[in-house]
Amino acid sequence: MSEVKKAAIYVAVLTVVIGLLIWHVINWHSTGMYLKMYDWLQAGRGHITVLYNLGLLLAVGSLLGLLMKKIADLLAGIRHKKEGDLPRHVS
Repeated sequence: MSEVKKAAIYVAVLTVVIGLLIWHVINWHSTGMYLKMYDWLQAGRGHITVLYNLGLLLAVGSLLGLLMKKIADLLAGIRHKKEGDLPRHVS
């Protein structure tokens, strides 16, 4: 499989994963789970809320960073493929 196809597959998979993460956040907001988490702050169980939010930020940041890298690799691979050779940094 060519490097460009691999990068395109990575981009598609990461886009789906980020979409599912966004759906999760919207679903929890619409079902009132975030309101329950706010109540946990008042009940003294705030560490659960903080850990959840930190984990969510870490996941989204990591996935977006990886997605941007793969998009850059994909665009570089397409550009260099037109010129006749693939760059060595495309993974």
